[in-house]
Amino acid sequence: MKSEGSGKTAVCGRAGAGRTTTVLRRLIEGLDIPAVAFGGIALLALSCGDGAVAPPPPPPAPVATTVTVSPASATLTALEETTRFTAEVRDQNGQVMAGASVAWASSDASVATVDAAGVATATANGSATITATSGSVSGTAAVTVAQVLNAVAVSPASDTLVAFGDTVRLVAEATDANGHAVAAATEFEWSSSDTLVARVDDSGLVESLAEGEAVVTATASEVTGVAELTVVPPLPTTVAVSPDTVWFTALGQTTQLVAEVREQAGRAMAEVMVSWSSGDTLIAVVDSAGLVTAVGGGTTTVTAAAGEVSGDVVVSVMQSAGSVVVSPREGTIGVGDTLRLAAEAFDENGHAVDGAVFSWSSSDAGVARVDESGLVEAVAEGTARVRATAGDASGVAEITVEHPDRAALVALYEATDGPNWVANENWLTDAPLGEWYGVETDVTGRVVGLDLSGGWDDETLAEIPHGLTGQIPPELGNLDNLQELNLSWNNLTGPIPPELG
Repeated sequence: MKSEGSGKTAVCGRAGAGRTTTVLRRLIEGLDIPAVAFGGIALLALSCGDGAVAPPPPPPAPVATTVTVSPASATLTALEETTRFTAEVRDQNGQVMAGASVAWASSDASVATVDAAGVATATANGSATITATSGSVSGTAAVTVAQVLNAVAVSPASDTLVAFGDTVRLVAEATDANGHAVAAATEFEWSSSDTLVARVDDSGLVESLAEGEAVVTATASEVTGVAELTVVPPLPTTVAVSPDTVWFTALGQTTQLVAEVREQAGRAMAEVMVSWSSGDTLIAVVDSAGLVTAVGGGTTTVTAAAGEVSGDVVVSVMQSAGSVVVSPREGTIGVGDTLRLAAEAFDENGHAVDGAVFSWSSSDAGVARVDESGLVEAVAEGTARVRATAGDASGVAEITVEHPDRAALVALYEATDGPNWVANENWLTDAPLGEWYGVETDVTGRVVGLDLSGGWDDETLAEIPHGLTGQIPPELGNLDNLQELNLSWNNLTGPIPPELG
């Protein structure tokens, strides 16, 4: 009997049993199935009638059942050190699943990271668990990061000290094989190859003792690092002068300069002598002790030298006026007249200030005015103070402006015993000259007549003097408009001044 649609052929009945085997063999040979499997395939033969048997189901697909990570643990002794983990995945039948997908993870990435290929990298001291997961199962491995000291570096690696007490602080750092600082506290043992040249304490502080060379070593866990030190004699290296600038405002002023010499380590060398010099002795001079004196206007440099090094200070001398003298200090001029004033400035030490510039002013320009050159012009009778100013200093001249004829009359009064004249009303007062006794003026106020004569007593037939005694002063000749002068009947002596014509 042939079964339709199944793709398989069966022979039913006992009589066909022999043929069944023959058919199966031919089927097997046609399918190119190895003979060793024949017995099994023969089981696929279908029985006819009530004794037919269905084929068995296919075997189940492999499922990841265990993951084993190798190595089971690893210790890394330097940061950035790496190690590779591998994972073996087996199925439910214990068979290795060579192509199984595996995901890697670290329980603490701050200690160790792991990439997709299972390579773990140390990032910090500590412990972490590396997990490999395939499907729903996983396996783990322990990783420990514990840095091991590999090298010691001392800084500075070399230095130069100055003999007798110069110091330098050395710092030692322990590192692992990859050059990372070992985080764990590390104690160093310090030593010097020549304690007569330099000694070092337990903290790495080195002190120089004498000229020479020494190697300072820092040791930790039998690993060493060194610093090479050279101790040299102290030599002047810098010279600093203070104050760093000097400004004089008067000749003869002085300032004490101080020079500080320092050696290579920056320590003061108080015992070192310095020599002083001035760049221009016409401006400033300096003595061997550093006392600088202003002698003339200008700017120069004063230098302090010690060996091959020196320091400078800029010295400027610019006189400023401490006082101003105006000459003449006082003057009397008539209205319309002029008087040339001169001013001189002196510094605080009394030295003339060359080139001083003055500004001129009058306290009363209605009486006397002054121009930029110090020329005073009398404007009206009165008194004015004319001031010359230079900087913060000033000087004054007292200027009296009189009527042009007043001075001549005053001279006559003072020369001929005016206080004892018989009549001297209004003389030397501020009254107009025309109101002075015996004075006659014109419409402009100028004196045109002067009558101070005495008289004759007809009863006694004797002279009555007006009281003028002495000589006629020459100033009387300054009465330019005088037309009449009568000084008769007085006790005047001496010649008539030629100024009277």
